Amino acid sequence: MAQENQHESKSPAVDKGESDKTVRADFADAGSASTDATQQVDFAVGVEAQTPPTPSGNHVSLPRGYVLQEYTIEAVLGVGGFGITYLAQDNNLQCRVALKEYLPNDLAIRTTGQTVIPRADSDAENYRIGLDRFLAEARVLATFRHHNIVRVSRFFEANHTAYMVMDYEKGESLRSWVDNHGSVTESDILRMFLPLLEGLETVHRAGVVHRDIKPANIYVRDIDGSLVLLDFGAARQTTGASSKSLTSIITPGYAPFEQYHTRGAQGPWTDLYALGGVLYWLATGQKPIEAPSRVRDDPMIPAATAAAGRYGSSLLSAVDWALAVDESRRPHSVADFRAVLTGASAVPAAVAQDQVVAALVAPQAVQAVSGRGPGKYAIGVAGAAIIAILGAMFARPSGTDHQASTPPVSKPETSAVSTPPAKASVSPALAKAPESRAKTVPAGKSKATQAATATLTFEIVPAGESAELIVDEQRIGRVPPLTEYRLPPGKHKIKLNGNKRPNVYHYWVDLAPNEKKKLWAKFSDE
Repeated sequence: MAQENQHESKSPAVDKGESDKTVRADFADAGSASTDATQQVDFAVGVEAQTPPTPSGNHVSLPRGYVLQEYTIEAVLGVGGFGITYLAQDNNLQCRVALKEYLPNDLAIRTTGQTVIPRADSDAENYRIGLDRFLAEARVLATFRHHNIVRVSRFFEANHTAYMVMDYEKGESLRSWVDNHGSVTESDILRMFLPLLEGLETVHRAGVVHRDIKPANIYVRDIDGSLVLLDFGAARQTTGASSKSLTSIITPGYAPFEQYHTRGAQGPWTDLYALGGVLYWLATGQKPIEAPSRVRDDPMIPAATAAAGRYGSSLLSAVDWALAVDESRRPHSVADFRAVLTGASAVPAAVAQDQVVAALVAPQAVQAVSGRGPGKYAIGVAGAAIIAILGAMFARPSGTDHQASTPPVSKPETSAVSTPPAKASVSPALAKAPESRAKTVPAGKSKATQAATATLTFEIVPAGESAELIVDEQRIGRVPPLTEYRLPPGKHKIKLNGNKRPNVYHYWVDLAPNEKKKLWAKFSDE
């Protein structure tokens, strides 16, 4: 890693006008996000100022001076989709704390006496599920004692809702810190983010996924410049089926594709995509393109191209790996990601191949965005990126097995964290990989014509909806009446074109001989 640390050139000016907005994704329309965008300012800890912040005019918040057990409300620090965070005075310990109140604005309202109730009878069940989850996660967070994770000291129920008490730190969000400090060197990134990764690993081992990592939710302490991960309001246990039925709060650019639909497998790789997005923003000065726009023909310029020459190949390769749209092509654990980030390991060979192809088409992306030819500079940058990727692919630290093609995968300490599906996943990277795909077998052919076949089955909801099936760019028929389709083992590109939103589903499947896999799609304008 000594060689990597020589890349001390500064990052480009960061787009300061780029705000982190969250989107409420209503899962009645799987695969697409609502256009109802709200500013997410839901901080778990606040900025220590010379004087207390001005109280918010939000009529649903608790009033200044309100006493809640031993805490006195002083001001509103932030309001988000899941609740309100207050600056409060602990009257027993005589110190300030951050107090998080569970109040999901689309499910609940405040009534007389500061009591919180569901908006309607139909919201009662989801409100209770969310409240139970808030308390369960508070219990988990209260067990964490890590310098880089916001500390929850206690939690309690009152006013028919629940509250978390957290440390109140001096500092500012990473976004504000970058606005004030400007460029960030590679050594700065490693110094600040490696400890944060240790904290995130602690969270994942407890079976919790944050689900909203972004610059606004990473805090920089004034005292030592260390980072602390905030706002677990969107977090959830990686087990628990009921949570998928609730509204999801996502941040375009940092939320991976699996957070946009109910069938997405979420786990540590979900947070690593978001963290990769933060590092991409630091390295290139631009927020990543939102995940749904990257599903087909990915227009985003890889970090290895956009920041070539300013940062080392290991760091940029790790960022691009974390930002793979297909969750099965991402690092599955913090340990995997950290090993590549620091140069201890290389990305898996298949991923490195994807990155080389992405670097080759990067000048075309530059041309598409700018409307001009890529020019010698863009082509030169792409060439440098390819060389860097190949160097990262074949480089191995001394004393390691040169035949190993993938970084070692650490075993999780708990079985609560699931693993992402390696098949039937959206994968634009595979679309670009120079691999030959077997030809599909027409529906009428017998199994005897092939040594082995695999079978796809389909479920289209709601009842009465249908979709056109396209396999490897070949039109097959409509589903239903078609209920299954046989094809050779291997990788295949599948599309289902419906008449209602989201209109099209894209899948990449990698089928084993005699395997039977079910594909699900929902088309609804409701």
